[in-house]
Amino acid sequence: MKFVRESGLYSDIPVPEVFAWDTTFTNPTCAPYVLMELISGRALADDLNDLSQPQQISYIKLLTRLQASLSKPVPFDQIGSITGGNGQHVVGPLMTLTQSCLGGPYKSIGDLWRAQVEEQMVHALEKWCSAETDFLTPKSQPQCTPQMFAELFQLLSSLIPHFQPPKSYSPLVLHHPDLALRNILFDKSLISSGDLKTVALIDWGGAQILPLMFTAKYPDDLRTTGEYPFEKSGWDENKDWDTVPCDWTSTGDPSQWPRAFTLGHKLLDFSPLLRASISKFYLRAYFSTCYAEQLHALYGDANLACVTLFRDAMYYMKFHEMLCGSWKTWVWHKNWIRETYWRLRMAGHGVKGSEEVIIRPNIYRESAELPVCDLGIAGKYPVIIEYELDPSTLKLVPKESVFS
Repeated sequence: MKFVRESGLYSDIPVPEVFAWDTTFTNPTCAPYVLMELISGRALADDLNDLSQPQQISYIKLLTRLQASLSKPVPFDQIGSITGGNGQHVVGPLMTLTQSCLGGPYKSIGDLWRAQVEEQMVHALEKWCSAETDFLTPKSQPQCTPQMFAELFQLLSSLIPHFQPPKSYSPLVLHHPDLALRNILFDKSLISSGDLKTVALIDWGGAQILPLMFTAKYPDDLRTTGEYPFEKSGWDENKDWDTVPCDWTSTGDPSQWPRAFTLGHKLLDFSPLLRASISKFYLRAYFSTCYAEQLHALYGDANLACVTLFRDAMYYMKFHEMLCGSWKTWVWHKNWIRETYWRLRMAGHGVKGSEEVIIRPNIYRESAELPVCDLGIAGKYPVIIEYELDPSTLKLVPKESVFS
């Protein structure tokens, strides 16, 4: 927050003044603390669904102004989190929203990813070299074998050069990882009139310096998953991502909805919940468009690529989430890793140049003139044999492998 307030880059993002802070337990309070200015403001609502549609539109516009302001390039040349001392702001180790340390700072996104992959190899060397069987996780999920780990390690490592973002998406910017209703305070005197004036953006824990491409995470208020309000048809829990929403675009056949009951033993009507989930699909499209408009208004940036930043970033966000997770994340999404590797290999990605944008499958392109590497091409893949534990013999037996 001190950097946002003192750098002069974000005059349109109000934050409380920080008077003192300490992240250690060796201070007089014997605990980490932040002493900051008291802000007179009020949260608009706890949930986006609590707002009327006009309020939702106004809120989306406000969110995009904040997101666009944060998209201004920073005066740093490393990836990490901002720390300070002696009145200076420097980039230190990369911290997450949950305050996990990913090491660094790093000179490039590739360096960050390689460090995370190598950390998982160190884990394997430390933990698995005394394993009595090839079944490394017999009592927990996800199930993994040495062969599977080695395969995923090699595939992910080979994909790193392919996910370097195009130049237009590469400038380093400040990322607020928890942009949401709960962290925005509004002027109480204007809320009733419908004028949403921000008085403070709070909760900057886990803020990061990242390439623009990897800050294109929709605010949590716009996120939807495949398990709410009930499990979506064809949805697999292992395909849900923290950084990329699962799109709900229709309600499906009401006769096929699951039966659930309220505390009053009344049959639950899923219609309002489904409408809310579907509305977020359209609000995300509105957010992307307003974001591009705000970039043009703030900086005169008319780059058409900015209109599709949040759509173009989806595959990159998935890859980034994968690399910054543990080997368990790899195993949960093993089919995605294999699918991506073979599609890129078949498409000859990298041959035409590094400025191609990788898009997700099932997006059809009639023209090859755009700088797009479409992963929706058809093709056959090598047969990859996976194994599972036979509970009767306690031996590994082959199981069918299906790409998805």
